[in-house]
Amino acid sequence: MAEQSAVCEDLWLLDGLEDFCQYSLKLGAQCHRQIAILSHELDEPVYGTSEFVQVISNFVRSSRHTQMQILVKSTKRAIESGHPLLKLTQRLSSKIQLRKITQQPNNQEMGFMLGDTRLLLYKNNDSYYRGFYNAAAAGEVKPLREEFNYLWQYAETEPELQQFFL
Repeated sequence: MAEQSAVCEDLWLLDGLEDFCQYSLKLGAQCHRQIAILSHELDEPVYGTSEFVQVISNFVRSSRHTQMQILVKSTKRAIESGHPLLKLTQRLSSKIQLRKITQQPNNQEMGFMLGDTRLLLYKNNDSYYRGFYNAAAAGEVKPLREEFNYLWQYAETEPELQQFFL
């Protein structure tokens, strides 16, 4: 169960799948302009729920200025399972973009979701549901966004995704 930090009222320590599901929905609902996700395999238990897909659908349709970018290390499992977020990406390809990482991030174990310039959902290790959510993380979001932008610049579209979309 999520535990509020004694140091900061905007910081929640997360431990478990339920916490990550809850705070991914919260981050998606609080965003106004940009969402960026870095994930090993586009964690379906978190990013593939019908609730999350609906929150993202609402977000990207809320304004012509909204944008979502997703970086994954491997798309194999998501394609094979028919990941619901991939289906949304197909329908809203001008608002949601997905690319495969070709350069490795500084911390190869982490996964995160960035919202605008201040919201952060962070997994210490993308294989385990431990990390934190911070609603006032401008200082942490900025370097993560810079790293994300660097990785995005060298990332590539996945040919298998194009076949999936056909």
